[in-house]
Amino acid sequence: MWRSVRVRNSKLLVVLGLAALATVTVLNPLRLASQGQSVQDDIQKTLDHLDWAADYSVKVRDNLAGLKEFISSGGLQAIDMGDKAEVFKGAFRNRFASDPNAPEDFLSQMAGMTQSETSIGWCGDNAVIGFNDSGSFVKTMLTPASSFSFNGYAHSRDAGRTFTDMGALLSGPPPTGVAFRDLYGDPVLGCSRESNFYYASLAQDFRIIPTLSVFNGISVSASYDGGRTFGPAIMAAAKSANTHLLDKPWMAVAPSGLSASDVIHVTYTDFDSSRTTPPCIGQPRTAIEYVRSLDGGLTWSPPMTMGVQCGSAPAVQGSQVRVGVGSDVYVAWENYPTGIVNPRDIRLRKSTNSGATFGPEVVVSSVTPIGTGRLTRGRFRTFIDLQGLAIDTSDGKGGGNVYITWHDGRNLKRPDAFASQGPFLGCENMPRYCFGDILFSSSTDGGATWSPPTRINKDAINSPVDQFFPSIAVDKKGDLNVLYYDRSKDPRNLLIDVFLGISENRGATWSNVRVTTNSFVPVTGWQDSIVNDEYMGDYIAAAADATRKRDGVILSWGDNSLGDANVVFTKKVGDEDNQEKNDH
Repeated sequence: MWRSVRVRNSKLLVVLGLAALATVTVLNPLRLASQGQSVQDDIQKTLDHLDWAADYSVKVRDNLAGLKEFISSGGLQAIDMGDKAEVFKGAFRNRFASDPNAPEDFLSQMAGMTQSETSIGWCGDNAVIGFNDSGSFVKTMLTPASSFSFNGYAHSRDAGRTFTDMGALLSGPPPTGVAFRDLYGDPVLGCSRESNFYYASLAQDFRIIPTLSVFNGISVSASYDGGRTFGPAIMAAAKSANTHLLDKPWMAVAPSGLSASDVIHVTYTDFDSSRTTPPCIGQPRTAIEYVRSLDGGLTWSPPMTMGVQCGSAPAVQGSQVRVGVGSDVYVAWENYPTGIVNPRDIRLRKSTNSGATFGPEVVVSSVTPIGTGRLTRGRFRTFIDLQGLAIDTSDGKGGGNVYITWHDGRNLKRPDAFASQGPFLGCENMPRYCFGDILFSSSTDGGATWSPPTRINKDAINSPVDQFFPSIAVDKKGDLNVLYYDRSKDPRNLLIDVFLGISENRGATWSNVRVTTNSFVPVTGWQDSIVNDEYMGDYIAAAADATRKRDGVILSWGDNSLGDANVVFTKKVGDEDNQEKNDH
């Protein structure tokens, strides 16, 4: 069943998303070296680049107010830029102290060793794993006059049996009028055929025409050689950083008849502090927005609002978008109507015309947060509960079914004096800890109605251990595969394993397989000078072959068994893999 390959890629995570910048009134002037100017000019460009990013990050805290608690791991790193600017500038001035030929995660013993938060695109023989990578940030930051990147990726040309680390995802030469186009993580991969792959990321433009300005956005980079190399990053959506922070992207790709006309669907969260956008006149606005491209990512539609909350506490976050059967497109997200505290619920909207219009919101399920409602044991963030949306596009009995997975703390709760700290009252607004389970719900009528939530993990329901971050994929045969973190092997609820839940009957029953051989402790950003102290990624990844040529699923996650955060992968092999093995 398994063809396991456990590899510590030399690239790994980051989430230093400067994309989380907000209103600023005064900027340090950015001195731009033109072609032919000296190396010293390029050095000054990078120092100014860091200063400008720091200026915005300091202002974002006031701009977001209480909403900063909803920022993704990638976006949250941006808020730390002001505090870390002098560290980064000092490292840049001392850049020659590091070996420029060293692997990215060994350029420094103090930074760049964090890789996690994985996403997978798989089409036929080619597959790509994208991940957050603080090593890529170190590499690009120490390169004078370079745009920054917190994104890494690895490529497979044998359908996920082996992967080659490809280094940092670079945004390419910035377009005219843009000094830098920085990429800040939160990776999402997709593909339409063996040649065409797409990589979505948080992004930020430093524009110099007509005047100095900063735009936060979501970028998409395209590859036409099966994911080996990617072209310049193109903004799918971008808004002024003075009043907008675009965060937490997701992406789905649908092939068209022509390679150059792939349809790409992107969702994200817009933290809008303008106080001028309906229906939130006079209030901050948080919205899930949707854009699409009908030409393979070259041009993009105006944003369409999927869900919205008004005020400095209510929010929406964690959207997912998937392509269904025919022209169906689904967008799901989590709704926080009173803020980071309870209640919460998962909502969904459906399009039957490839995203031109969407139907009304449907409530999938209520949600009980896990841990303290914000942090889980080990002090890392797990407040984004919705983790998986998948559609069965097979020819089997479940064809057209819609599936959603999330982690949920409704089944076991215990008093905990330290669960309530500062403005955070604890799980369900009480000094208590809620232990996480992996829950699942399905719809057989296109998302109109949903089954009662069922529990995927099989440990005793009164067992005080956490399961979290489920990722779901439907394989060629219509079988469901849910990858998740699991602490059931450790009664102390500390050590983490990775399990795979498998259902061959459309979610009616589940079996569970331990994927990891060694448990590991939580490793957050405290050991990496670049990464936020409460970071251990926001998601992991399971993916089936989007072309439906091959069976099985590719799995990837952040793994701390070597003492630091690394990206590893394995594969649940399919019939084609077993046949190829026999042929050899």
